[in-house]
Amino acid sequence: MPVLLENPYNPNPITKLATTFLLGLTVIHEMNAYFEWAAVLALSFVFYKNEFKKDAVRNIIIFGLLSLLPNVNVIESTNIFLKMFLMLLLVLRIFYLPLTSGVLLVKTSDVGSIISSMDKLKLPRAVSIPIAVMFRFFPSFKEEGQNIKRAMKIRGIGFKNPIRYIEHVTVPLLIMSSNISDDISKAAETKCIENPNKKIGTSL
Repeated sequence: MPVLLENPYNPNPITKLATTFLLGLTVIHEMNAYFEWAAVLALSFVFYKNEFKKDAVRNIIIFGLLSLLPNVNVIESTNIFLKMFLMLLLVLRIFYLPLTSGVLLVKTSDVGSIISSMDKLKLPRAVSIPIAVMFRFFPSFKEEGQNIKRAMKIRGIGFKNPIRYIEHVTVPLLIMSSNISDDISKAAETKCIENPNKKIGTSL
């Protein structure tokens, strides 16, 4: 879905980046449950107003389920397999706010608005261009991942054999990620990141 540039509920990319950073601090400090729910509802509201309605509803439901997790003391008293599963969910619960804010940043920001916002802050091009072209990685990664799943479905590779399934997903994704990273580097070079001086016009 295209980014709604004229949407008054779509904050400036710098604001969303700062929000992601501040919510990232919640990882190292235990937060009040009311504050966490307020942050989740605020993020869901922005998702909804930017026409990501499914993401808004999914955000509330997932956090609600994660909020039902027992504390560490209760988890430690369970058997080893259940303990491993619950601890993974607990880690997701800890990182949920910054991850959701990061998803919002990626889905509601485009490269042009990011560059213009950083130019207003007088950030050097050596900083703004890498951050801007980095945002091209996520849509490309998602698209290539969907193509891999379609190819696997055509060839009859399903989740009946989990090890084979993971192998056929992981290897192409790693190769594809490397290719996308190379493309991003080339894009930064094309933007003249190493020589940010203004172009001198010539007349024939």
